[in-house]
Amino acid sequence: MRSGKFESVADLSPTLFPAVARLDDAKPAAPVRRRTRVRAPLDLDLQSQEFGDVALNVKAYMVLREGLLSGAFPPDSMLNIRPLAAQLGMSPMPVREALSRLRSDGALEALANRAFRVPVIEESVFRELLLLRLRLEACACERAAVLCSIDQARAVAAAYQDMLECSKASLEVYLASHRRFHFAIYDIAEMPVLKTFIEDLWLRMGPLLRASSQATRRAIDHAHHGAMVKALSASDPTGLVAALNEDLLDGLEPISEYIRQHNERGSG
Repeated sequence: MRSGKFESVADLSPTLFPAVARLDDAKPAAPVRRRTRVRAPLDLDLQSQEFGDVALNVKAYMVLREGLLSGAFPPDSMLNIRPLAAQLGMSPMPVREALSRLRSDGALEALANRAFRVPVIEESVFRELLLLRLRLEACACERAAVLCSIDQARAVAAAYQDMLECSKASLEVYLASHRRFHFAIYDIAEMPVLKTFIEDLWLRMGPLLRASSQATRRAIDHAHHGAMVKALSASDPTGLVAALNEDLLDGLEPISEYIRQHNERGSG
């Protein structure tokens, strides 16, 4: 493993398969029709971000995509073009193009009134996405543990401390720090194609992370993330993947329950 070479699937994810069995144990609830609609403001400091010399539609896409990745938009949020354009300080056209691009990414649904909606995915889809996260993020963690330098380990530890501080702030601020922490580890793996796949999964799951990151659950989150920092600093791939699996699987029940409750409200 320390050579950076993976000889088999079991070597690639040595602690994954018990986690997959846990995921498969519970059966998803039958899907029902959803009817509820929620409007939620974008709670991001849009003007403070640095984008360089990029077109407005690209800037809008980057801002909105980051909001989805970080859980700034709750599931079922209605994203209307003109209010978002006003908040971004640009005309509606680049915002419309950005939202259309996010729809193509599978992150949004287009509605008949030219608005867009953050979907509430079915429980079966959530479980599929979670299984993929377990596999792909385990791969990134194993590679990161092999390559991690002392400075990189310190940077991840600093990201963890920042997340602890942000836990005292709003949910949106905490979730943004949570994303930074995870991807600080995945960046160490130096696998850009894998990172793109992971981001695609987060793009669809990001809004649901709100259900597993409430204030009452943050002590659990901190324990898992602290274990990840410890394993990374020790160059321990198995320990890092085990802590990651516990982190992801602890969100299974609260997110599944959120989806079930939403479906029940929508069918009433």
